[in-house]
Amino acid sequence: MMNFENDSDNGMGYSALGIALLAGAVAGAVTALLFAPQTGDRTREQLRQQANRAWDRVVASRERINERVEELLDTIAIYSEELVQKGKELNDKERQRLNDACFGSRMS
Repeated sequence: MMNFENDSDNGMGYSALGIALLAGAVAGAVTALLFAPQTGDRTREQLRQQANRAWDRVVASRERINERVEELLDTIAIYSEELVQKGKELNDKERQRLNDACFGSRMS
């Protein structure tokens, strides 16, 4: 099965998932037309149902993608806050070290 989670791993992404779903729907519709001898009304109804199911899968995929993006953004925000805090702490330490180096020797 293809992994659609990471664009950089295999050159495919979420857009490929949507394309694959639509291609599957089209292939199913063509197969239904070729192998199911029935009335035009019945065939159109089946095609409509298949298109609706394919659309529902695309919408569900989009919702999962949006949820995952929100989770990633939350994670990025948390790490960003942590990095900013660590940067401030490092800055304070270095400032104190420089202050001690510059003015500490004068006091001796």
